[in-house]
Parts: sequence; C-alpha cells; structure tokens
Amino acid sequence: MEIQLTQEAESRTNDHMQSPPPQTHLSVRFWGTRGSCAAPFPDRMIYGGNTSCVSVHWEEGTAIFDAGTGILALGEWMKRKKEAKKPIHLFIGHLHLDHIAALPLFPLLFEKEAQFHLYGPREKEKTFKERLLLPLSPPYWPISLEQVPASITWHEAESNQTWKLPGNIKVSAMRSNHPDQCLIYRLESQGQSVVYGLDCEFFEPSSQSLPKPPEPKSLWTAYQTFAWECSLLIFDAPYTRKEYPSYCGFGHSYWEKGIEMAKACRASRLYICHHNWDRSDKALAQIEKALHLQARKTGLQAEIAREGQCIHLPSPAPENPKKKHKRRKETQERKEI
Repeated sequence: MEIQLTQEAESRTNDHMQSPPPQTHLSVRFWGTRGSCAAPFPDRMIYGGNTSCVSVHWEEGTAIFDAGTGILALGEWMKRKKEAKKPIHLFIGHLHLDHIAALPLFPLLFEKEAQFHLYGPREKEKTFKERLLLPLSPPYWPISLEQVPASITWHEAESNQTWKLPGNIKVSAMRSNHPDQCLIYRLESQGQSVVYGLDCEFFEPSSQSLPKPPEPKSLWTAYQTFAWECSLLIFDAPYTRKEYPSYCGFGHSYWEKGIEMAKACRASRLYICHHNWDRSDKALAQIEKALHLQARKTGLQAEIAREGQCIHLPSPAPENPKKKHKRRKETQERKEI
C-alpha cells in the first residue's frame, strides 16, 4: 500500500518560526534527525536530511544536544532571535563525525558576547577538550575552536554526573552502549523532562559479540531508571527489528525497541530519531504508520522525528499531594531495583 505524505508533515518544517504558546516552560526543537551522514536528497526532505542536533529552550538559556549539520540552521535561528546573550550549553554525546562535524561553523561561535559551555565524554588518556579539538583543528579544519571570538568553558562529562543550569534546569548523564565513549542525557525542570537517548544498543540474546554492559545493572534497567517517567523520550532507532541482526554491534537500536522502552519507563511521548541516511521519506512514512499502529495498542503517543518539529512542554499544574507521594514512592522503588 502506497503511503501518501501529508501537507501536515510538510508544514512542520515551519514550526521553528512560530512563537511558543502561553505557559510553555520548555521548547524542544529538532534540527537534525539523520544518522551517520547528512542526506541532502529530494526524497529525504520531509523527515530531514541533517545529522544530529536537538535544542531545548527556556527563558534563561538554551541547551543543545550534539552538533551535527542541523546545528547550522539552529545557529541562524538563534541569531535572528538574539539568543547569543543567553548562556549556551552544548552537550556532545560522543565524537563521531555525524555529531560534531558542523560545530566549527556554528554562527554564534563568532559572536563576541556569546558564552558557551561545552560538555562531553573524556577517555582515560585524553580530556574531552583534547579529543574534540583534534578533528576540529588544522590540518583537518583551518580554524581551531580556541581561535573563535565566543567564550568557551569546557566541562568533562561522566556517567552519573549532574549539572545545574540557570533557570532551575538539571542535566544528567548516563553511559550508553556505543563505540568510543558515548553518553546519553536527561534535562529536567519543574516536572518536565527530556531524555536525549541517541546512539545506544541494547543487548539481545543473540548479541554474543557485544561487550559487557557498561553499567552495574543491566543496560536495559539502567536506561529505564534514567528515563523514568520522562515527558519526552528521543530514542535512537535507525533500524527495524527485521534489519537489526545485520547491524548487531554497531551501537544502535530499532523502533520496536523504542516502544518497549517507552512503555517500560512510562514516557509520556516517544520520538524515534537518528534515521538511516539512505532511508527515504516514503520508507519512513511506512515505518511511522506501523509505529502509530503499535503505539495505539498501548495508549502511547509516538512519532518519527522530523527536522523542523517543535514540541512545547508546559509548566505543570500543581500535583495532588497523594498522587505526588505515590509517584515518589514508585520512583524510589525503581532506583532500588
């Protein structure tokens, strides 16, 4: 059956230009949804052709997750919005090229008043700064990040670390299962939370070639606890369940596993992201139809992430004390598992 791409899907590319509705606390924007490399092809524009970049905005600042090619459009948008005057916190999951390649051209790096905080994983012998500067300096790139006009503060990121940002924002990190030191992140404030969970492979019974779990608990349980009751789960799934065996050990997952995790961690909304660079809009629309069908069976709200999409998370209403106590008890029980 042929899938027709709707005008609604096409119009979402204009979401970034719209002002957030009243009572919005966090605005989450997708600037790059592809994995491995950019896909600037006519049949891949509905869901987007840029590589990984998601931003979260609130009144006092901005958090950016990854610096794939999508970060260039974000930079132009932030310049128009005069966002350079607010602190910019950039969290890098890992240093594969599809997550850092466009950082040297990020427009706000060339604004003198811009204040950047860069976070990312280190390794045993090199700091995050040393690792990131290597591919983003001569002879691989003509200008080093140490030469840009903007102010940059470097932060070493490790699993189980937490940072407090202006505006009562908390960001936490957890090590994922992906080659070359990868972290996933959780941003939360006032009862709203976003989990940026790209580049993470879970262990299958047949995955004997994979390394040991990176957490004391099983990776599944650790991820479930980390993402527990999040408002928005951004899940890494370039494959389908049928395709996955051919890519076992690459450090990625599939959309059916995303539904399982969203149910397990009680996520309010699921967004499948990091689409294979060679998957067309028509193919992604077919996957999205199957995703909606499976999600409806469990009452889950799930979407295939589109470049240009914006999700507004409102300030939550005061919670009933009895419900709040019950939720805290359940959360504590999860942490003790």
